[in-house]
Amino acid sequence: MADQSKNPFQFWQELKRRKVIRVIIGYLATAYIILELTSIIAEPFGLPGWSINFVFILLCVGFIVVVLLSWILDFTPEGIKKTEPQKAMKGKIPPEHSRRKLKASDLIIGALFVAVCILVYPKIFNKDKLKDIRDDEGRISVAVMPFENLTGDTLYNVWQGGFQNLLISNLSNSGELQVRQYQTMSVVLSQKKNMNQVSLTPSLARELAINLESRTFILGKILKAGNTVRVNAQLVNAETEEVYKTYQVEVPTEDDVFATADSLSGMIRNYLEIRKLAEAYDSPEITEAAYTNSAEAFQYYIHAWDAFGKMNLQTAIEWMSKAIEIDSDFVDAYIFLSFTYTASGQSKLAKIWCKRAYSKRDELPVRGKLFLDHLYAYYYKTPREEINICEQILEIDEMNSTYWFFLGDAYHKLNQYNKAALYWEKALDIHKKWGTSFGIPHLYYRLGDSYHQLGDHKREEEVYALGLSVMPDDPNIISLQAICALSQGDTDKANKTLNKYKSIGAARNWSESRILAGLGHIYMGANLIDEAENYYRQALALDPGNVLRMHDLAWALIDNDIDIDKGVELVEKVVEVIPDDSNIIDTWGWGLHKQGKYEEALKTLKQSWELRGPYSPVIYQHLQEAEKAIASL
Repeated sequence: MADQSKNPFQFWQELKRRKVIRVIIGYLATAYIILELTSIIAEPFGLPGWSINFVFILLCVGFIVVVLLSWILDFTPEGIKKTEPQKAMKGKIPPEHSRRKLKASDLIIGALFVAVCILVYPKIFNKDKLKDIRDDEGRISVAVMPFENLTGDTLYNVWQGGFQNLLISNLSNSGELQVRQYQTMSVVLSQKKNMNQVSLTPSLARELAINLESRTFILGKILKAGNTVRVNAQLVNAETEEVYKTYQVEVPTEDDVFATADSLSGMIRNYLEIRKLAEAYDSPEITEAAYTNSAEAFQYYIHAWDAFGKMNLQTAIEWMSKAIEIDSDFVDAYIFLSFTYTASGQSKLAKIWCKRAYSKRDELPVRGKLFLDHLYAYYYKTPREEINICEQILEIDEMNSTYWFFLGDAYHKLNQYNKAALYWEKALDIHKKWGTSFGIPHLYYRLGDSYHQLGDHKREEEVYALGLSVMPDDPNIISLQAICALSQGDTDKANKTLNKYKSIGAARNWSESRILAGLGHIYMGANLIDEAENYYRQALALDPGNVLRMHDLAWALIDNDIDIDKGVELVEKVVEVIPDDSNIIDTWGWGLHKQGKYEEALKTLKQSWELRGPYSPVIYQHLQEAEKAIASL
């Protein structure tokens, strides 16, 4: 054996020849099955807690013995024999190669493999982290133990059963929880000779909870420091004794016992209900956003997230506002509401909610502070500062797909399309690992645009197809598909996509004018200026009083130097109706700049910059051009 070890390859071949590798694989598979079966039968058979550890140690010792025996001995048709050394085998004629026959050992290994797969599958693919604490009906079963008086004052002994009873009553009001009742707890406790309120250790509480067929229990203590009385409670997994959450509340006076119990039970109930809602939604983006103590507020947050993913922005705003109304400290809701107002074009309100959220910064942990720092940078600073904050967030939580999205978005604003695409692809990869879809539709729009700018139309089309699998018949993605086809000169595909776009618009009750304007945007995106101008003129002719149609045509005439004076004339009419839209003011300022009215243009573009929501590369570029023109004078 020593000689073989001098050459690792020869040693490996010798292990195979002596069938040691096969024995190791078979033993490990069998050991895993034995451990799993021991774990399964331990509770029904009343085995002590150290049973699994003991079986594990025996299996480890057995592993060493089996490996040594497999090296020394071999099973042959003539019986068990000592394995001949390799040198002794050299002079023997090897058997002729023939088709290998199926052996009994092959069937055993196959059966072991299937058994291991059956046992491992639920552990790998079961995403329901709360399954262990739910009963067969899906509700979370809870047993509230008597609270232990550690104050040293016997006057508080009455609180032991009092807090227990109050928590049981309050928690029973939740439809998500199945709480063991006070009478049942008292009967089972009285039947346990080795249990009383003084000696209720976690292990004994676990035994009691298991007897009550409850997978979770609450273990509490009453403490006193000076004149301050505190109540401490732990939410514990009855099967593993893992502490899910620890709570501590102060009791101002003896008259406030009921209020304290209400507060404590409310925190426990909301924690359990929020966890269940988050797991049911099956998205880590939602699971990580539980900076609220209200299950009701969190439920509104989920509804808002769903509405945003479908681009029902007004509905998302309404749901998020309700979440904040329920819990005014729900900072994640403030952040989400601000971004939703931006997506709906209501920049002024977006900034108001940004400032309201930022006012709560000092109350948050480091992670929450960084989220608010990013929100503030999104509106008031540069993409470079956004990038810096996003990178800090991702150092703490590299699986946070939302901030990979924001990091890509910041690079997209800087026209660094390679980096933008790289970081957006990371967000998609994270969701692929989770088995979920990225819920922010703008990723698919902007990632596709990045590949369009880079000339990678194959990947661009794949991104749009992926987006449509998440948001079927999304008109924004359909329009981008048409731009992609037109840019490549694929007329047939472009016509099919354009027809689909018009059908979707008609199904959504869009006016003919709006559909024509949308076609103008598509042709403008494909740099087919004449066709775009024609559609814009048709749209305005159908609805001559519509200021949005006026702005569409004005922008085309000014930015492409078709008829700057006419464009300025149109946009000035729009400004009279909509005086505080940053994009409209930017069009006006850009037109004035092209007319040579530099001072007036600079003043107007500065106004546009102040009115903007997030950083706008277009407005920034126009402002820079205006400042250069003034400087050159």
